[in-house]
Amino acid sequence: MTQLSAIIIDDEQHARQGLATLLELYCPQVQAAGDANTIDKGIALIRQWAPDVVFLDIQIGEQNGFQLLDQLKQTDFQLIFTTAYSEFAIKAFRYHAVDYLLKPIQPQQLIAAVEKAGKSSRTGKLERQLGELLHTLKSGKQEKVVVPTMEGLHYLSVDNIVHVAGSANYSTFHLDSGEKVMASKNLKYYEELLPEDVFFRAHQSHLVNIRYIKQIRTVEGNTIEMEDGAGIPLAKARKGALMERLKGRR
Repeated sequence: MTQLSAIIIDDEQHARQGLATLLELYCPQVQAAGDANTIDKGIALIRQWAPDVVFLDIQIGEQNGFQLLDQLKQTDFQLIFTTAYSEFAIKAFRYHAVDYLLKPIQPQQLIAAVEKAGKSSRTGKLERQLGELLHTLKSGKQEKVVVPTMEGLHYLSVDNIVHVAGSANYSTFHLDSGEKVMASKNLKYYEELLPEDVFFRAHQSHLVNIRYIKQIRTVEGNTIEMEDGAGIPLAKARKGALMERLKGRR
């Protein structure tokens, strides 16, 4: 079992103590090296201990966790946000493949996050993920999605995704450039993740970007013709909902 050192940064004492207790009970491989209730103290602890993992609250008094990260030259540690943020913000964390724990923290979620941190390598990719996440949170609009593949992480613009095809535990993104990107997540995961006002579940195995729908064919079954030439089957039970969605975009 990989031993990990950790720093907890949260302005609420009960939250820091509660997380430390959960780590002691459920994640004995994690040694809490210290905790801090301000950004300045958190930075000092990180520089002092060079921890493997930092548990960082989003809102720290009048400041936020991103301001702490801005003051560090590099984030050579695994970062796990702890947050009580809104549904949109939670979706944004998932959108950019940034680890988070929703307060109140549940033991099983903590165990999973720590196990992932122990297996992950500490690389410079985190800086880009955090930059994309902060942009999404500030703009209130999801513009890119981070897609995990066998080769690494792909950053895809939502506007460039024409449709997504699912097969078992994998999903293939079809882009307007003709490129295909296979992701190691199932279609349901991306159905919940992608903007619901743009993407429509046309079939059990297909998710379409309605902006790329060219026409709907009703001869010999229902088929959606996409602008890239793909023919996507449209489930009979989903036809009415799609027609209403398209009507609403006129």
